Amino acid sequence: MYLRKEPLSGNGKAKFLLVEDSTYTRGIKILKTILKIYCKEQANISALCYDGIGEELLYGMDANPEKVKLLDIFSDPYGWYEGNNLDELMSVNFIIENFCDYKGVLCIYSLTSLLIHNGIDKVYKMLHRLLHSNADLQILAFCHLGVHDLRESEIINRIATTSLRFKSEEDVVLLQSTVHYSSGKITSQLWDCKIDDNFNFLSIADVQLKKKPVKVKEPDPTENLTFNLLLNDEEMEVRSQVQLPYTQVQNSLDSVIENDYDDEEDPDDDLDI
Repeated sequence: MYLRKEPLSGNGKAKFLLVEDSTYTRGIKILKTILKIYCKEQANISALCYDGIGEELLYGMDANPEKVKLLDIFSDPYGWYEGNNLDELMSVNFIIENFCDYKGVLCIYSLTSLLIHNGIDKVYKMLHRLLHSNADLQILAFCHLGVHDLRESEIINRIATTSLRFKSEEDVVLLQSTVHYSSGKITSQLWDCKIDDNFNFLSIADVQLKKKPVKVKEPDPTENLTFNLLLNDEEMEVRSQVQLPYTQVQNSLDSVIENDYDDEEDPDDDLDI
């Protein structure tokens, strides 16, 4: 039984799963691992290869030829076999015309070539149209993060349902997944995952759960006392009947202070002066 991709996509259907590559960590391994999961699910897959030989992308995938269709633009840049020229194959209009009603997974290897050839505005509009006009289409795309500026990276990440990238932390390479929900909520998690040479997930675990400290029971200072600090009902009733000294009414005449403001005689007559 192979591990599924749902933990990486927020336990939901990833409409647009973006795998990011960088100068320090290569993401092609995670791309092929996700692609192999789709192959095992017997999903319809169309792979557009702009950056590498198509046969190398599908190597080790155990792909069903009836389910997986490959358009190898990298090996046939001028489209001699299909009768298309390079500009037509690299155009976003080519993808819209051929995959707007496609039911399955569209694998784009990679978005970087499309962005360089068409620009961020056209690529964004293409992705937005595909994702919002076809409920049966899923997109799995690869992108070379270091090639693009901050604006392009933010726009592509914003439209992606899930973004995956490798991240180095404390000399350990971890997989970071960022999930964008339709409600606007964004979650980010780090995964400690192991992938074998045949592009299968051997294990995947949430790093935060692995690092979660064990809760230690704090000592109770009242545990071994020889007396009880709490009162029972009878003791509480007796206590309520006790009148505290400061609540008693003082009726002593000595406590009353009189004044002689209304005395018509000499107010100082009682003074021996």
